[in-house]
Amino acid sequence: MKRNQIIGLVLLFGGVILVYLYYGIQAMQNINILSIPLLVGLGVIAIIIGIILLLISVIFEQTSDMKKRREEIKKEDFEP
Repeated sequence: MKRNQIIGLVLLFGGVILVYLYYGIQAMQNINILSIPLLVGLGVIAIIIGIILLLISVIFEQTSDMKKRREEIKKEDFEP
């Protein structure tokens, strides 16, 4: 895995874990939630950034692989 993919996965899973932990604690304490807490906001932002990084890295990797394949095909066509 490349560095961007690892960072994206860490942010994605870290955000999911933060959201689940927070709501798990809130459910145990039976506290009414009137507004979005800072921890949940950070978790959601981490999830969104993680998804965006993963999508960008996958798209970039696929386009670079297609360029390599096109170059290899052109080289093979010209050889006897």
